[in-house]
Amino acid sequence: MLHRCGADARAVARFTPRERRGVNGYLAAAVAVLITASYPVATRAGVTGSFAPHELVTLRFGVGALLFLPYLLLHWRHVRRAAWLQGIPLTLFQGAGMGALVICGLQLAPATHAAALGPGMFPAWVALLGFLVFARRPSARVIIGCALCAMGVLILTYASASDMNGAVLTGDAMFLAASALGALYMLQLRRWRIGAIQGAAIVSLYSALVVIPWHLWSAAEPLPRVEPFELLWQVVWQGVLIGCVWLIALNHAIARLGAERSSALIALVPVTSAMVALVFLGEVPSVIEIAAFLAISAGVLFAASRYAGSPAANSASINRPACGLSRPG
Repeated sequence: MLHRCGADARAVARFTPRERRGVNGYLAAAVAVLITASYPVATRAGVTGSFAPHELVTLRFGVGALLFLPYLLLHWRHVRRAAWLQGIPLTLFQGAGMGALVICGLQLAPATHAAALGPGMFPAWVALLGFLVFARRPSARVIIGCALCAMGVLILTYASASDMNGAVLTGDAMFLAASALGALYMLQLRRWRIGAIQGAAIVSLYSALVVIPWHLWSAAEPLPRVEPFELLWQVVWQGVLIGCVWLIALNHAIARLGAERSSALIALVPVTSAMVALVFLGEVPSVIEIAAFLAISAGVLFAASRYAGSPAANSASINRPACGLSRPG
């Protein structure tokens, strides 16, 4: 037995630093995927129950900022001036801007749509915006995968339009806009080389500075009116898991794996969210919606298979300058 333990230890020791970073990146991505798959269900339960959308936005970034405050107080001298400036667009991409779109959209459309059109569309947006904004040419497999994702989006749009449900279509548009902002965040964060915790702390702080005054100005009733268990449940989901743990895990995965590979690892989010929504919310997807979820998941899996090797091998830079968005500070 001692011999086997020693062999295992030697096997682990044979991992190069690059391989260890990859393993850590995949573990961080797995945490982000698990939280992402459940988040639409928890938020949908909140906005269709006792909470207004702006209250959940406030919990997400208010609690998150409080959790990151000790880190910022201890390390603010070590944060580059450029990082503080870069945090402004990052807050729009992944902070208050994206968060408000998702939470408001979940008031109008099912949680399954949020999973399919939000994280389910990240790889397609990363490929498209990477080409348009950052001059990265996607591979043929990525293009085919994005086409399958787009097909799934069209199927969902058709299903909503055939029911003449304008509210659901509006919610779906919000999810698509949020996923585009999230893709910009994934692409930009690694280019600017901002640390995982540092980036999460700055985004949470800036978002809180926006949403807390907005909540205090617009709130008709105080949050203590909600049942204590419901309030605690949303504090854990919005503030601790999404506002803190998820953001750190996502940033860590992007830093270790790159934007393309990180976005491609969420292939199971739409299907997983649909199962969770069925169990906890009783949202039964139609046959057309199931077809859309499968098309989006197939597209992401097809694109993800291209990222088994080095990220550099999966897309080529085009000899033209990237848009100014990618320039630091």
